[in-house]
Amino acid sequence: MTVAKFRLNSQSMDRADSPISQSSPVSDEGLHQVIWKASPLALFLPGLVVAAGYGALLLALFFSGKGEGALARVCLLVLVIVVPLLFAHAGLRLSTTRLTLHAARLEAHPGFPARDPEIIPYAAVTGVSLRRGLSGWITGAGSLVIERDNGMPVVVSGLSNPDAAMAGLTACREAVELTGVTAG
Repeated sequence: MTVAKFRLNSQSMDRADSPISQSSPVSDEGLHQVIWKASPLALFLPGLVVAAGYGALLLALFFSGKGEGALARVCLLVLVIVVPLLFAHAGLRLSTTRLTLHAARLEAHPGFPARDPEIIPYAAVTGVSLRRGLSGWITGAGSLVIERDNGMPVVVSGLSNPDAAMAGLTACREAVELTGVTAG
């Protein structure tokens, strides 16, 4: 019998999930972190709209006597295959999307399918902006675009309170600029 152990190499794991001993002391930086997560309504809304639209079309076809046609089969196919895939994708995005602000750096996980979070020192952040689409205007969610000096911008989509996240990130950047703290 072969036993294999796998260790996750992620700095953003919760303490309960961590392979490191729980008796290890927590750093001061770990005590001063703020976390924003994704909005469930914003992530599941597209799947709900697709399900409602195709379900309504299927019902209209059924009641008009065309429930056996090709269009009805396409609607049924979308409801049986596509909608569960949309919900699974939304669930994976919900469990992985987050923005964590630490004392000298931020961790931005754009969500599934990205594997690891982007760790960015505040000194490397050149700009922060907020984008909202139709879903964002309906649900209050938004995408935080973090521009950095040495790479492509990082977009954290579907944050539940993007205005507070942007204000918190701006405040942390200004505090680091005033004190001159660097990421260690």
